[in-house]
Amino acid sequence: MATKKRMLSVLGFVGAGVLALGLAGCSGGDAGDGGDSGDSGSDLTTVGFVAVGPEGGWRNANEQAIKDAFTEEAGFDLKYAPAASPTDQKSQLDAFATFVNDEVDVILLTATEASGWEDSLELAQEAEIPVILLDRGVDASDDLYVTRIAPDNVKVAGTVGDWAVETFPEGANYYVLEGVPGLSVVNERNEGFDAAIEGQDGWNKIGAQTANWTADEGKSVIETVLKENPDLQFVFAQNDEMGIGAAAAVTAAGLVPGTDVKIATIDGTTPALEALAAGDLSFVAQYNPFFGDLAVDAVNDALAGKTVEKTIVVSGETFDSPEAAQAAIDAGKGF
Repeated sequence: MATKKRMLSVLGFVGAGVLALGLAGCSGGDAGDGGDSGDSGSDLTTVGFVAVGPEGGWRNANEQAIKDAFTEEAGFDLKYAPAASPTDQKSQLDAFATFVNDEVDVILLTATEASGWEDSLELAQEAEIPVILLDRGVDASDDLYVTRIAPDNVKVAGTVGDWAVETFPEGANYYVLEGVPGLSVVNERNEGFDAAIEGQDGWNKIGAQTANWTADEGKSVIETVLKENPDLQFVFAQNDEMGIGAAAAVTAAGLVPGTDVKIATIDGTTPALEALAAGDLSFVAQYNPFFGDLAVDAVNDALAGKTVEKTIVVSGETFDSPEAAQAAIDAGKGF
């Protein structure tokens, strides 16, 4: 694939980033496994995937979608390198450096943190290895990567805010359960929701706190919030797991989720759709994880020297009633 890399350099794709979705058990093995870089006489395109690894239902579905797309049958040797933990950037930086040293053809990157990637991306650029960002953005010049493939977090969170304004026309006392600090997705989801309710009367933000994407932490945070703020009316959970935890906290407080306290979430996992169908959640915005085909197209186009849009937006749906949730479950839209 060296010829393709030279072509990228000539066409201005130097330092382009490859969007990465993590997939467990990919045929190429892990980064640094002692094997070759995939150029062993075959025509397979070697793809290094700097992934997050197990983090929850959405991440599992997303990484599986990448795994299913980048197969040997499709012409790829996918090297999967999950982070040591969902917040361990050092292991990702090390895996990225290994892929550069191994001279893979493309690197897919789903970053655990937005900052701290400039030097790594510059190394990939010098090695003429395009980088594609999957899901999460990074705080670096977009000249250093090819494209970012992801649903539009601002737009998705905006649908939550629009629903909330319609549901609470006189405003509400609300709380925000945020994801892991430092991620672009957290900032973007706050931006989209805040823009939707900006200028609306009666909206009182009680507070916001990270619950690290987990149901247990979501439950713990909202239990404390309810003790101090029994007039809580609405919880915006930045992912499904935290929202499901919030619903458990509302129930434990002797209140009725969906009635006494409404809860809106983002992702669209099957457990969230089931909770919406049961009335425990009030609104679920899908953050579509199934974009392996878009990632394959971006990789192929970049290596072929074609122009690739800097942002590739993945479309999704919203579900605002038990009936809509059940229909989505029946149609297999959960994950």
